[in-house]
Amino acid sequence: MARGDRLQVEHQIIGSTVMYMHHAVDLGDGTVVHAKPHEFRRPFAGGKVERTSFAEFAKGREVRLVVDPPARFGRDDVVSRALSRVGSEGYCPIIDNCEHFTTWCATGERSSRQVEIVTARVAAVAARGAAAASARAAAGSMSRMAMRSAVGTTVRLGMRAMVPTAIVAEAAAFAVEWRAHQAGRSADQCRRSGERAGLATSVAVLAAAGAAAGPPGILVGGLAGAVAWVGGSAVASIAARISRRIGPLTTRSR
Repeated sequence: MARGDRLQVEHQIIGSTVMYMHHAVDLGDGTVVHAKPHEFRRPFAGGKVERTSFAEFAKGREVRLVVDPPARFGRDDVVSRALSRVGSEGYCPIIDNCEHFTTWCATGERSSRQVEIVTARVAAVAARGAAAASARAAAGSMSRMAMRSAVGTTVRLGMRAMVPTAIVAEAAAFAVEWRAHQAGRSADQCRRSGERAGLATSVAVLAAAGAAAGPPGILVGGLAGAVAWVGGSAVASIAARISRRIGPLTTRSR
């Protein structure tokens, strides 16, 4: 750890087993600057930027370096920017959290990968759920006509499972992407890991839904799971591009 480094340490969300990363800027003298809520039990009740000891920040946990996104300023500038905000009031876990602060110190832009992961996956599960519901409605007549065949059984069971499958697969993708981010992987690596997990889950769930129809049902179900996930990812990608063009709050500079 050195002067101007961005640091992160795992914290547990109160009352759950979910972990998140708390961020700070290392001043190189045994202290750090970080944005924090007045009370971690009440993250939406406000907070401020504080200078505290490294030991108080770490609390005995493993401290890791943050290198993504890459810093645009030199170490002295990063430290100066951090110190300039000490005492500033204002904290919100969604639009003004510790990661927004340290990223701004290093790059001049306010962004939080943790918030981006959550919002992207929430948006994606909504898009996938809506698409799955529409596909289920559109395929209703087809499933009734083919009800007695193996493929028809798969279609009927698969249509029923499409919406919950979208939710379960997206949850799996979120969990894997979240852990990859906590492990310090790049944004692209995190997204790829999440997409692979979501695809595998979607294929497995719909293949299982078609198992009643035997091997043909498993095959058709698995293929349907792959198509559903890939199609949903394409829709989510388009939505994300539109969102970036609009200019989300989390990427605006102060």
